[in-house]
Amino acid sequence: MTIAINDSQCSGCNYCTVICPAEAITLEIEADTHPRIDEGLCTACGECLYACPNNVFNAPELASAPVPLDEHYDAVIIGGGIGGLMVAGGLARAGKKVLLLEQLSFVGGKYTHLNYRGYAITTAAWTAAGPASRIGRMCTQLDAPIQWITIHDTKSRGDHWVVLRDGRRFASLDEAQETLVGGPKGMAQVYAWLADMYNPRVSYPAEMTTRQYVEKFVPGNPTYVDYVETIITHCFASQTVDDFPAMECKRAIVDSIDNMAQWGTAKGGTAAIVRGLAHVVREHGGQIATRTRVERIAIENGAARGVALSDGRTITADVVIHNAGLGRLIRLVGQENLPPDYLARLEGAIPANVANLILGSTEPLLGEDHSLLHTMGWPRILNCYAPTFFDPDMAPEGRHILEVFWKMEPPFHKRQELDLVLAQLREVFPRFDEVVELQLPMFFTGLWTAEMAHRMGQSGGDRLDPLSPVENLILVGYDCIGYGMAGDIIPHGVRRALYLILGDPAYAPEDERFAKKARRWLTAQAFKAMSLSKRLTAR
Repeated sequence: MTIAINDSQCSGCNYCTVICPAEAITLEIEADTHPRIDEGLCTACGECLYACPNNVFNAPELASAPVPLDEHYDAVIIGGGIGGLMVAGGLARAGKKVLLLEQLSFVGGKYTHLNYRGYAITTAAWTAAGPASRIGRMCTQLDAPIQWITIHDTKSRGDHWVVLRDGRRFASLDEAQETLVGGPKGMAQVYAWLADMYNPRVSYPAEMTTRQYVEKFVPGNPTYVDYVETIITHCFASQTVDDFPAMECKRAIVDSIDNMAQWGTAKGGTAAIVRGLAHVVREHGGQIATRTRVERIAIENGAARGVALSDGRTITADVVIHNAGLGRLIRLVGQENLPPDYLARLEGAIPANVANLILGSTEPLLGEDHSLLHTMGWPRILNCYAPTFFDPDMAPEGRHILEVFWKMEPPFHKRQELDLVLAQLREVFPRFDEVVELQLPMFFTGLWTAEMAHRMGQSGGDRLDPLSPVENLILVGYDCIGYGMAGDIIPHGVRRALYLILGDPAYAPEDERFAKKARRWLTAQAFKAMSLSKRLTAR
């Protein structure tokens, strides 16, 4: 049995290597990536056909049998990522007949884990920020059965570890900030900045950048600007301080501070969140069909009427919800069915080419006191997360995981990027080669994975409204309105989608509520008082 491979479509996500039960697939990493199958190990199980989001593998005789489906649903959701699962759960709970379609063999998209040699390997998302996050609150509202592990359940603060190339190492963000801004006087400026962030009455023009925002309150300190770029704009959105708008920064930092009060993860990681949401969908009568590919969205008289599947079937629906990225939106709807200015906007969005290196080790690389690491001053900013800090069961007994994320730079030569980051990690961790037993690189570029990652020039309210210009077609996912920490923006758009479809005030925008604005204004006053106290201390 020969499985055809189309190298030109490979983005390098490496799901195929992880998911192959026979470990017959390897990823050759050069300037680009090339999956290879060892025919001596391959059992022709067909799993690889449904592991690749870009359909690199082809063997029609190994294709799965079509999933039985009804002819009509109240709502059809394209894409089983976390946004699709959340909106499916909300609609199913409201009594709607729901069908969620996912082309892969698993749901969760870039927000779950796959098992590889006993290690929980993320499909991309590096955090599940805890029950206070937007994701956590949405899961609670949907009554998803998830057990959370927060920092209060551990024996350590699990703080951020900040490492500079000049040799300085800070054990917490507080220590790093106070040093980099020059002590109490500088912290007075930082607290004044935080007061401004929390004040809901203050807004800034769309063209104002994060660099300009920082320098408004902490002028003449390029090192601190680099710190903000490392901790905030790169970490949250793979953008620079010159790409990231001031208002996006303002909202994202406030969200993250609120979330960090219960910083943590679900027991079992992001996969547990996905399982919990899938349970909600099924418990309320919704259907989830994996290994089922959508060929196009059926458009009649300017309105979405359902979907046509690659197996030839057509499913009709009252509303179609798209959760599969901008590129596929264009392909599935058809350019001719989109207004020219809207099409230009979709085509003009720039994806971020990012990468991830999963490390399995015999000892925790961040030690016992840290769950996060950020590096400053090296050729690549690294933002690292240790999921086994919260849940040791995500690795084999006595083993640990570190997820290392970074934004690649042109020309996006994957081998050079990987070698550069490995050299950097060996500087940060002198015992790297002694303790690391697993290295699994993942690259998010190309047709699907980069367009589903962070987007440049499209932030906060500038992202797409879930209400598309095509009647009965609703959008959810990372490309829709929202702000905050990486994937934690997604529930913002999901809530609006559910509100548009159901009209249920339970899904009305949280940030517009008076009580929340009042709490944030009071927090702003507290930071003003802290700023004054620091100024008095510095005299």
